[in-house]
Amino acid sequence: MSRTSHAHIALPYRILFLYIEPLAAFFGTYTNLFQPEPYLLSLSPNAVYSSLTYPIYAQMAGHDLLFSWLQAVLLRSTSSVKIWKIVLFGMLMCDVLHLYGSYIVLGAEGFFNPQTWRWEEWITFVMTYGPGLLRAAFCLGIGIGKVPKAKNS
Repeated sequence: MSRTSHAHIALPYRILFLYIEPLAAFFGTYTNLFQPEPYLLSLSPNAVYSSLTYPIYAQMAGHDLLFSWLQAVLLRSTSSVKIWKIVLFGMLMCDVLHLYGSYIVLGAEGFFNPQTWRWEEWITFVMTYGPGLLRAAFCLGIGIGKVPKAKNS
């Protein structure tokens, strides 16, 4: 079995999308399943946790687990830029909605003013803006080299 080559994909993309983000998403799975209250308070400091809402956290854990699997398994198994773009664009749409949720909680003044951010907002924004910008750049074709042609055996 031949190994999939990702040499045509810039190293920062490979490090982020194949290693860092799958681990972060897996950590999100764990947090949603086993520490839902701290997770909620990290996103919405004035929210009140109720065990009645636990099914929502289990569903979010499934979302994070899917992201982890898509990046750790699917993206590693293909060198197809088209597949990478499809997956990363879908994740970019999630990033936009995640940021929208933060905007609702913080309001415009808090959302656009880093001086008011708690450490939780810093983590949320760094882990959403940074990868989101790289996802957008990848989808625009920035940092993608020529895909090597497969040799006929």
